[in-house]
Amino acid sequence: MKETTVYLRGLALFSAAAALAAGIVLTPESPDPATAAPVAAEQAEARSAAETTTVRYGPFAIPAATSEDHGHEGGFLLDVEKPCEDCHITGFKPDLVYTDGSNANIDTGPMLHHAVLFNSRERDTVCRGPQRVFATGNERVESVLPSGYGAGIGSDDQWMLNYDLMNHGHEEKTVYVEFTFTHEPVAGSGITPVTPLWLDVGGCSGSEYEAPEGVSEESRLWRSTVSGDLVHVRGHLHHGGTALWLENLSRRSTLCHIDAEEGGSPEFVDHHGRTEISDMPPCGGDPIATVRRGDYLRITSRYELTGHSHDGVMGIMVGWIAER
Repeated sequence: MKETTVYLRGLALFSAAAALAAGIVLTPESPDPATAAPVAAEQAEARSAAETTTVRYGPFAIPAATSEDHGHEGGFLLDVEKPCEDCHITGFKPDLVYTDGSNANIDTGPMLHHAVLFNSRERDTVCRGPQRVFATGNERVESVLPSGYGAGIGSDDQWMLNYDLMNHGHEEKTVYVEFTFTHEPVAGSGITPVTPLWLDVGGCSGSEYEAPEGVSEESRLWRSTVSGDLVHVRGHLHHGGTALWLENLSRRSTLCHIDAEEGGSPEFVDHHGRTEISDMPPCGGDPIATVRRGDYLRITSRYELTGHSHDGVMGIMVGWIAER
């Protein structure tokens, strides 16, 4: 975007110089004040109307762990609450909390294995089925789109939630999946809408695979069906995952590389000393890069496991692209 701006300014200066050399006087065309002022006012009003809304899903009772396995609770909820209608979501922060709003994490038992919000009224860009719009694992990383971009939510959109919760503790725990959204109304906002791209090492048939003992990497190719500016990418790995990256093989470029932190703070360490992923900083830019229809994108996950293999691992990146 910056490179385009510099190019256009240079082109304008070149045109002006050429015109002066030819004896032509250029008169800049000014916008009609009657038109420009209301548009600017509407956009300022939309920005001032930006809101933060926290939505809770649940409650969910997770059974206690046994001597053989963690407690588990999972499934789908249909037609769940949206934070707004006819709006653009500009950021979100996922979490898992107790009834009183306090943090629920593996230091006290509960683990947010994953939570995925679908829009059943839209088709997914990468795989068949409803559009996957927002997702998180236990890392619970916040995503903030660059200024001027947002994920559109219509009044007719219907959301559903796929959730998978675990319990490392020896007592049943009641928790809520929580998303805090920032959003602006569509009317007058001037925001550029973005489309989610779900890129998965496991492909479209399922996200889980087995990582062997030692160092291993798994990759998956996707040939892009859309063109546009990629502005944000977030990632998800399991215990033992160390890195995740996305490349555009057609342009010979790395679009996003995320290094995972594990057990970085006490709430990500359970009572046995087992750790989980605690941070995976997203990539962002205006844009990160331009993707063209037909480009080959490759996602790669890296796991480093000592003394054991790990089944059911994942390697997922969700990007947001402004189509054009």
